Amino acid sequence: MPNKRGFTLVDIVIVAAIIALLVASAIAPFSKFRDTKVLEVSTEQALALLSRARSDTLAAKQGIQYGVHFETSKMVLYRNATYSALEPTNEETLLDSTIEISSISIGGGSEVLFDRLTGKTSSAGTIVFRVKSNPSETRTVTVVATGIAGAN
Repeated sequence: MPNKRGFTLVDIVIVAAIIALLVASAIAPFSKFRDTKVLEVSTEQALALLSRARSDTLAAKQGIQYGVHFETSKMVLYRNATYSALEPTNEETLLDSTIEISSISIGGGSEVLFDRLTGKTSSAGTIVFRVKSNPSETRTVTVVATGIAGAN
């Protein structure tokens, strides 16, 4: 009887199952890492928008005030004293689909507007960003009355 060499179907199924387990165990940590990084990027974008609005206001750029409007899935840099969703000069920053703004507690509204002479704001408070698939994973942007913003 000749010596047969090769793989049986059982061998192939076992190897495929082992590879599937290894891939599955590697995906979870990468997914968590990605969510953490996207959350971090989103809060950095918010800080950058707030800083830009404050700087442009203090520099009297175009002689107007600037502010940032927050919604669940986006942030908008706007010009003038009031936010208008239809204003063509608005600059929208959409959040990644895995991130949402879960809480906006800034002066009773959803906008942070800066004072032209001092850079202060009457809209001090917090904006909480979170990962949709893991609501316990959050970062908070805090805006103080002086107009300075930070995140933790």
